[in-house]
Amino acid sequence: MALISGAGLVQQHRRLGRVVCVSGSRLVATLEDTEEEVVRIQKGAIVKIALPDTDAFCMVSGLSVPVPSGQAETGETRLVELEYLGETVGLGLAKRFQRGVTAYPALGDTLHAANENDLALIYATNTQETLLIGHTFQHGNQSVHVNPNALLGKHFAVLGTTGTGKSCAVTQVLRGLLEGHDNAHIVLLDPHDEYPKAFGDRAERLGPDRLQLPFWLFNADEISSVLLGLPPRNHTEEGAEGILKELIPLAKHEANPELGKEISITVDTPVPYRLSDLDRLIEEAMGRLEKADRLAPLKLLKARLSVLRNDPRFAFMFGGITIHDNMAAIISKLLRIPTDGKPLTIIDLSSVPSEVLNVVVSVLCRLIFDFAVWSRGAEPILLVCEEAHRYAPADPKLGFGPAKDGLARIAKEGRKYGLSLCMVSQRPSELSPLILSQCSTIFAFRMTSLRDQEFIRGIIPDDSLGLLDFLPSLGDGEAIVAGQAVAVPVRVKVPRLGSEDCPSSSTGHFSDAWSRASLDRNFVEQIVDKWRRQRR
Repeated sequence: MALISGAGLVQQHRRLGRVVCVSGSRLVATLEDTEEEVVRIQKGAIVKIALPDTDAFCMVSGLSVPVPSGQAETGETRLVELEYLGETVGLGLAKRFQRGVTAYPALGDTLHAANENDLALIYATNTQETLLIGHTFQHGNQSVHVNPNALLGKHFAVLGTTGTGKSCAVTQVLRGLLEGHDNAHIVLLDPHDEYPKAFGDRAERLGPDRLQLPFWLFNADEISSVLLGLPPRNHTEEGAEGILKELIPLAKHEANPELGKEISITVDTPVPYRLSDLDRLIEEAMGRLEKADRLAPLKLLKARLSVLRNDPRFAFMFGGITIHDNMAAIISKLLRIPTDGKPLTIIDLSSVPSEVLNVVVSVLCRLIFDFAVWSRGAEPILLVCEEAHRYAPADPKLGFGPAKDGLARIAKEGRKYGLSLCMVSQRPSELSPLILSQCSTIFAFRMTSLRDQEFIRGIIPDDSLGLLDFLPSLGDGEAIVAGQAVAVPVRVKVPRLGSEDCPSSSTGHFSDAWSRASLDRNFVEQIVDKWRRQRR
């Protein structure tokens, strides 16, 4: 009998042992050996049982020797625990693999190693469009593909500890989606400006210097959060919020007198208005009041408007003296319609002021979702949210509620309108389970936190077949992939990217930097100048 290795392929069907226990979802078999050679398989390997009308496939979920003899090669019973993967249906060229089993093995049925043809059948997708995500860890060079329509149609998530290969996996998936799809529309929220290097001229990078999100696009909660912070901390802020919601519709009517006759303009209607009109309305309201306690909210609003208009960090919201109804141009650039050879938009959030970062994400999510709804999914869109736990935290006391609500709405309703969501996070247990439960395919990289591991076990959308036991010991670039986009749960080795193709997310090289000659004060002065000018 030939040596059977969990890391190598077996070209022929080699007998491994026989079935000795059958239950509803699991099998137990004994492993056999001869005097010359010993059968060796690993957890996660795939085996085959030939039945009268079909072939059943199982995955090794456990190995044991109930009574060790002291002699590893003879005189003891070695057991292998198996979980059903599925079975083959059809004959000849029409033969295919499907999940679940309709015929169960009997006691004494022979266990065989799956060969290369079997594995190709199992990992094949039932569609002509496929996306390569890597190769199986247990079976050598067997490639693993996913169905891109299943991946995007019901959302997906990429989860794992920092440094395990999440960003590279996201890059690989996006590159695969872009290949041959020049008219794709992908928006990537990049909080650390990591991804532009990985996509080159295939992507349009929008930083605060090129990103346009004028204040008049914000709804009531969003503009209140920018000006006052939410939730209100005192009576003055509560009063200011109420005044803002009263005065903004008046400013919008003044800027759009003809439009106001055609539609009902509210505080949330996305039409332009002038800050100068809002400022004047505040002054007029102040002139009609005498009591200091009633003046305080108006004074607060006027002061905050003045500060933000003069802060260069907020130029992408409040920049410019004149206003233009350029909403169509803004959305066109954001969603790459037309693509003009750059189907990917990378939104660099690294320079967005931290106090309004979640508000900006809320605006972006809302604009993308509303466009998808009103266009009835005419242009399918993928939204990739890096560090998703920052915008959709599990703790309701954290983050900005409208941002989380926007992502939740996309997760629950987006697929109806051709809007797909990819959630990327190194802290899955801190991510909203309501949103994550809508992701039907999960890429789970190494996780050492017991809390994160248990969380993944709770939300994985498929039978993990014991593969989740590998989570704390996965190598860099390895992931457990489970869900609707893959035929069966699988441990995948994601291909390595060259240094020039990787996102700029590697850890700093302290020893090399500290071994070089020290920088001088001119370097510090240059950094301070960039800091003040808010320019990278």
